[in-house]
Amino acid sequence: MRLSKIFYSLVVAGLLAFGNVAHAAVYDFGSLLTSSSGYTAPDSFASDPFAQLQTTDNGGGVWTMLLSINNNLFSSFGSSSFLGSMSFDFTPDPSSRPVSTFLASNVEGVTSVKSTNGTGKSGLSDIDFGTKFGKGASNRLAQNDWVQWSVSGLPLGSSLTNMYVHVQGIGEEGYSAKYTPIVTAVPEPGTYAMLLAGLGLIGFSARHRKSDTFDD
Repeated sequence: MRLSKIFYSLVVAGLLAFGNVAHAAVYDFGSLLTSSSGYTAPDSFASDPFAQLQTTDNGGGVWTMLLSINNNLFSSFGSSSFLGSMSFDFTPDPSSRPVSTFLASNVEGVTSVKSTNGTGKSGLSDIDFGTKFGKGASNRLAQNDWVQWSVSGLPLGSSLTNMYVHVQGIGEEGYSAKYTPIVTAVPEPGTYAMLLAGLGLIGFSARHRKSDTFDD
């Protein structure tokens, strides 16, 4: 009996510890949402996405985000293409517009991110918060570029939904297209550890009950 109490205490402590660490996820982009009228945008990025978003929920209503562009943007959309903006929802809806803070970028002209209210995705709720990097020649993300920023003032337990990136300057006519993630978010290692700990607890409990039955 004493041993089982110690075991349960250790498991609970471990789960609480994992619950307090930052939660990260990775989203790959390449599923076409909409494109300019008359333009047929590529939609074959399942194995080779052109952009990726890494998110970290640091707790306390603060998130860190890293948006990076892969080395197949130009071959997919042309050498004039770039990512001019990104939009997404947080659920539950924030009571007020979150505060975005620029952290770093490898692009000299990208020195800030801007919170905006948008029109959202067709058939889905309006975008509550977005980041815009600007459409000027020096203030855009092109192939192999990246930008990192933080978001604060979010409700505890927020989740990220309804994301899309806006690819602009496509081809000679300057078409544009919007793309959503093509794969499910990848949980951080701590999430897997919590799952394994929970399964271990269930297995231990079943074995313990079985042992008690035989002892009786």
